[in-house]
Amino acid sequence: MLAVLLVAVPVGVLIGTVGVGGVVLPPALTWLGGLDVHAAAGTSSWAFLFTGIVGTLGYARRQAMPWRFGGLLTLGAAPAAIGGALVNGLLPAAVLWLVLAVVTAGSGAYNLWFRAKTSRVREDLPVAATVGIGVVVGFGSALTGTGGPVLLVPALLALGVPALTTVAAGQLIQLPLVGFATLGYAAHGSVHFGLGTLLGVLAGLGALLGTYLAQRLRQQHLHRVVSAALVVFGAFLFVLAARS
Repeated sequence: MLAVLLVAVPVGVLIGTVGVGGVVLPPALTWLGGLDVHAAAGTSSWAFLFTGIVGTLGYARRQAMPWRFGGLLTLGAAPAAIGGALVNGLLPAAVLWLVLAVVTAGSGAYNLWFRAKTSRVREDLPVAATVGIGVVVGFGSALTGTGGPVLLVPALLALGVPALTTVAAGQLIQLPLVGFATLGYAAHGSVHFGLGTLLGVLAGLGALLGTYLAQRLRQQHLHRVVSAALVVFGAFLFVLAARS
């Protein structure tokens, strides 16, 4: 369990900087902490509430939070998450992780090698498209048991949304998603609140540093960092799929 606690801070840094680092925590709780899959997911969801709050406030404090854009994404994501949760038990875990791995690694590779130049960017998307993306992300996140940014970041980067806007919106959208997920897991007794709080505080400190680092990087450099991180996490998800 000490090893899990040591993982929490770098996970938080990744969440604050590139948005997708949280996918590491549930497997760490399972492989290193000895928790079963459901308890690992539930405890991680509670911990991600801390990073979501810290990340949202961190970007807002520096005037980098796209409130309208993130609000529209959340409007679509929150109700869609209910449907994703209902479908979750119908598909094998290996299939879910494999789909997520393909989306994550594929988007990272596309953005890293084919969209290396970010001269043409889109600061915003049409309202209907934004809500629609939120629906897909909310459904997919609940379906795969992830917090939101794992699907949101690849989608928005592929559409040409700037990396800083993408990561900031990911902080906001995860709040309702992990909030509902925590309630669901808690109803089945699958949340270790003490451990999750400790992990959340440590990861929150890391997220605070991550938001600072993300806003210090130039947009083009941040784009490359996020894209490379997606490729790495995609490979990690392929490993999860193989082990499921």
